[in-house]
Amino acid sequence: MERFKGPTLLLITVSFLLGAGACSKQPAENSATHAEDPFSYPFVKEFHLARRTDKPYGSYKAFYLLTEDFEPEVSSATELESIRDVLKLASELSAKHGIPWTHFVDANALAPAFLSNDPATSRQCRSMIEDLTRMIDRGDDCQLHLHGLLGSALLDYLKAEEKVHITESGLAEAQTYRQRKSFFFQSFYRRGYRDLVASLTYGKRFLEKTLYAGKKQILAFRPGGWDHGATSQDTLLYFYALSEAGLIANSGLSTGTFGGADFRVGNDPGHNLAKVLGGEHRLFEVSPTAGPGGYINPVLPHDLNESANSAPDEMPVIVSVYHLGSLQEVQSTKDHPAKSEAELQTERDTLEKHFKTVAELAAAKVLYPTTLRELLTIIAELEDAQASAGSRQPGG
Repeated sequence: MERFKGPTLLLITVSFLLGAGACSKQPAENSATHAEDPFSYPFVKEFHLARRTDKPYGSYKAFYLLTEDFEPEVSSATELESIRDVLKLASELSAKHGIPWTHFVDANALAPAFLSNDPATSRQCRSMIEDLTRMIDRGDDCQLHLHGLLGSALLDYLKAEEKVHITESGLAEAQTYRQRKSFFFQSFYRRGYRDLVASLTYGKRFLEKTLYAGKKQILAFRPGGWDHGATSQDTLLYFYALSEAGLIANSGLSTGTFGGADFRVGNDPGHNLAKVLGGEHRLFEVSPTAGPGGYINPVLPHDLNESANSAPDEMPVIVSVYHLGSLQEVQSTKDHPAKSEAELQTERDTLEKHFKTVAELAAAKVLYPTTLRELLTIIAELEDAQASAGSRQPGG
């Protein structure tokens, strides 16, 4: 797939409203400030990407990550046929404009391919998986997404195929606990933490095998509903669980109280990257870029203006969020009425308009489209270069 490698900050008026993540090892104190803003937790340390003029992206103003939470309706062959049409549209837009997707795939959405009793549903789900793998071959990226634990049937199926040792050492290190670790600790903290690590571990390996044929690892996770816990202690446990599952990145920290005026996902461009303590491992937070409207993002003109405030030697990252499932034709329910064809076409047109806008900005060397996997590689290279430079300093 031809890629635009291309930043000059210009203000555009097209908004793309997309609906809906080296520190102290001591757990943070639960304070009102910390409970509201995870970027203030002592184990979350904001960092900035240094601009590398010797790299193809060095002359651009900002990286651009087009992400989406892939959580379609998959209970019938008809629904699966519809989401396959949506994937075809998404793939065509990427190929035409040179902008890849990073799909945060809900592992439970792939379960019917292996567990459905309806042959037509099973076939369509397997075909949907093949669609995703073809998109990966053309330059897209897939990472893990869950709104809860893996479904019990899927987890049992995966355990029967492969028994994975689940570690829980992070619990004792991350969870301060005043009482003897007996009834409440064992039934609430230990059981819940172990179940979380198991779902992350098996979900990660499931996507690696199903989408990447075991050739690449799943590196990152996005929590459904932007829910990483309500306090610093919750969030510390959350990051330890990611680490013990073998994940190295998160994308979805949120601040404030959900539904309240203070709620938003991520942080401003130039302030949405962080290094995070996670057991023995270092993790990275690559958050969506927050804009006006709380957790609806991005508002690209706002993000570009915010990026203009970055230092000349820094490379900000704009991370957008979309849901391809919003284009899926589904039956109406009492809580979720189906969209009309006119409404769906308006959303398709809006999506294509956004691709055109980003492609123009890429051609003008404003935005450098990339995937989360590629960005994590760039971050690792910069970290290694900085570490090498530090070791060459006197006393390093």
